[in-house]
Amino acid sequence: MTEIPDFDALYRAEPDPWSVRTSPYEQRKLSITLACLNRPRYVAAWDPACGVGELAFRLADRADRVLATDASAEAVALARQRCADRAGVEVARSRLPLPSAWTGLDLIVLSEFCYYLEAADRRSMLTMINSVAADNAEVLSVHWRFKPHDGWLSGESVQREIAGGLRRSGWTQTTHHLDTDFILDVHRRSSA
Repeated sequence: MTEIPDFDALYRAEPDPWSVRTSPYEQRKLSITLACLNRPRYVAAWDPACGVGELAFRLADRADRVLATDASAEAVALARQRCADRAGVEVARSRLPLPSAWTGLDLIVLSEFCYYLEAADRRSMLTMINSVAADNAEVLSVHWRFKPHDGWLSGESVQREIAGGLRRSGWTQTTHHLDTDFILDVHRRSSA
């Protein structure tokens, strides 16, 4: 059985436990993530499991509104600090599902956290995405290819699961990027 990490303890011990702001891997992945977005501008973006807020900070250049959420109070405090001068960024402590006030999202980024969710929670997340996404929304998912020692499955497995779940709900894959270290997919929801 996998024991999910205590993320608050991780962030208390090291304010950037995955070196998102300094690691060449993280910086390259973030650049490729932003380059793979299909539109220059979005109305409302969601960055669940936002961590230190680096992605939310950069999404503010591409979206009118950005919601950055994390279940960890420590991560939320760090993300709020990082995004303090970014207009349109709201950082909130939230576990899935998303607060009902946020619907009509046209960009949802699932970055490096889905392998920490149990199977039922991953299925629930896909159902919730369908309920909060706008008709023309995009979902970008990106995960490290391998299995974290404290995760439920590998990034490759979680990416296949996300792609299959979205496809079954009528989403179309527009981008697939297979990297040495990570996998990135973009899916678009067709207008009803």
